[in-house]
Amino acid sequence: MVALSMVLGFLLALSRGERALDTKTQSPGKAAEWGDPRLSLLGSCQPAPSCKQCILSHPSCAWCKQLNFTASGEAEERRCAGREELLARGCPVEELEEPRGRREVLEDRPFSQGMRGGQGTVQLAPQRVRVTLRPGEAQRFRVRFLRAEGYPVDLYYLMDLSYSMKDDLEHVRQLGHDLLLRLQEVTHSVRIGFGSFVDKTVLPFVSTVPSKLRHPCPTRLEPCQPPFSFHHVLPLTSEAKVFEREVGLQNVSGNLDSPEGGFDALLQAAVCQEQIGWRNVSRLLVFTSDDIFHTAGDGKLGGIFRPSDGRCHLDSNGLYSRSTEFDYPSVGQVAQALSAANIQPIFAVTSATLPVYQELSKLIPKSTVGELSENSSNVLQLIMDAYNSLSSTVTLKHVSPLPGVNISYMSQCGGPQQGEAGDQGQCDNVRINQTVDFWVTLQTTHCFEKPQFLKLRALGFSEELTVELVTLCDCNCSDVQPQAPHCSDGQGRLQCGVCRACAECGVFGTGPLATNCSLACAHVNVTLALTPVLVVGWCKERTVDNQPFFLLVEEAGGSVRLRVKLQEKGADYTQAIVLGCVGGIVAVGLGLVLAYRVSVEIYDRREFSRFEKEQQQLSWKQDNNPLYKSAVTTTINPCFQGAVCPTP
Repeated sequence: MVALSMVLGFLLALSRGERALDTKTQSPGKAAEWGDPRLSLLGSCQPAPSCKQCILSHPSCAWCKQLNFTASGEAEERRCAGREELLARGCPVEELEEPRGRREVLEDRPFSQGMRGGQGTVQLAPQRVRVTLRPGEAQRFRVRFLRAEGYPVDLYYLMDLSYSMKDDLEHVRQLGHDLLLRLQEVTHSVRIGFGSFVDKTVLPFVSTVPSKLRHPCPTRLEPCQPPFSFHHVLPLTSEAKVFEREVGLQNVSGNLDSPEGGFDALLQAAVCQEQIGWRNVSRLLVFTSDDIFHTAGDGKLGGIFRPSDGRCHLDSNGLYSRSTEFDYPSVGQVAQALSAANIQPIFAVTSATLPVYQELSKLIPKSTVGELSENSSNVLQLIMDAYNSLSSTVTLKHVSPLPGVNISYMSQCGGPQQGEAGDQGQCDNVRINQTVDFWVTLQTTHCFEKPQFLKLRALGFSEELTVELVTLCDCNCSDVQPQAPHCSDGQGRLQCGVCRACAECGVFGTGPLATNCSLACAHVNVTLALTPVLVVGWCKERTVDNQPFFLLVEEAGGSVRLRVKLQEKGADYTQAIVLGCVGGIVAVGLGLVLAYRVSVEIYDRREFSRFEKEQQQLSWKQDNNPLYKSAVTTTINPCFQGAVCPTP
């Protein structure tokens, strides 16, 4: 049985292998054209039936369009090979079709410090580039960045106003004037704004007892404001006195649990750009707190199940009006919103929560963390240190990726050596008026019907580089001739040195004439022949998907007739063989079992008959054994049944 199983497995494998081979023979290169593009990047150049399929199959492939380049009976696929191989086989250089990508700089304004306020500042060059790519081929171009002096800054101060931050508020009230003075030392234009947060006003985050909602602080005598989720207090302004006045009017509030609703505040500050007043300059957001944060899913504790929609919901008073309807945003939502708004967050937190925010900073691009003293007395120096660190770090990254396009960066930060390739370019400790270079490499595995646009941005700065991406996915042969004399006496179309006759579109509906077959081949009568193929006069051809057929050109009375005969496929007896073998195995097995049972039955009947015969021929008597003694003793009672017995 083991041997039979091995034979059966071999036959099944043979069947699958033959079918797979038939599939490969019928449609080579089809997946490389519009199917899985990754297949075209593997291996080396292989033959292909058309110029388009050739250049899509591998970036090293070229196509020879010279007439009669292939010998008689040789497949046109041989026109597709590597450049050196085609030249060695006699193809002239001018007859090679080998499209290659290129780079064009469309806009390259020179670096400029701009005017006061940041208008006209140019730090990133070039500003617009067109890159033409052949699938699988890489193109590389340089991006330059010059750190300008005095680049404008918008700084939004977002503060935790829970009761534990009471002593910190006193220092922040006096922060505006000093902060503006320090920032004006490094930038020509600076504006500051202010917002605050506590938590969602539902249990178990905030006490919903009416008296506690009005005055959540522990003692009744101290100033205290009702709890809120996020309050946008002051839009960005250059007036230090306005900042100090508005912050001076703020009071602490209170909540129940330790985590705060800072994520709600971060998201609203990022998406409510018009209300905050963000300019298209460097955007800094200072986030101060002495505790950790609630994140997505925590809202379910308060009966809030709707996920955050990531939109702005500030009312006319600057309050986040729908905090009790939407859950806290996730870390990914906050990171995406800050990155999309090009905001650089500075997390100024106490030592107890420092490790948590350090891990959070790893997930948010261009962010930093600083340790805040217990009463925020060092907040000014912390902000300045963070600003210097962020502004001296130049990170080049694409805003949103394109499917099928691979992007890598190499950084050259002031020296001849280039860094390792990565998913972003970065240079640290860049000085004012210093230029750094980034080398961007693009490679595509897809063909795009129309140009695609890619945005590159130096994080934290307003300027962008627009890359227009165009793909080369077809040959641009200049020898296209309809009804070319070279093709069946004018009955075909010559393209890239190869005929495609009307027979293909008329019978199979494929080929270059498929879209206008009835018009282009109106003068040709195409019929499908059922008679056996004759050797003399019949030509063997292949369609674009490599399906073989036979063609006969007949001319009579000035008209042309194309007779097409499909190649007969050999009968596939594999399934019949497999089923026959299985049936044979079953039949033989049943026969063996039946023969065994019959032989056993005959043997048993013979033995029983012999036993009965011997019983009848016994020569001794079957009496009792004299040596046998019964285990039962019989005693007769003399007084039984009325006998007279003596009285004792």
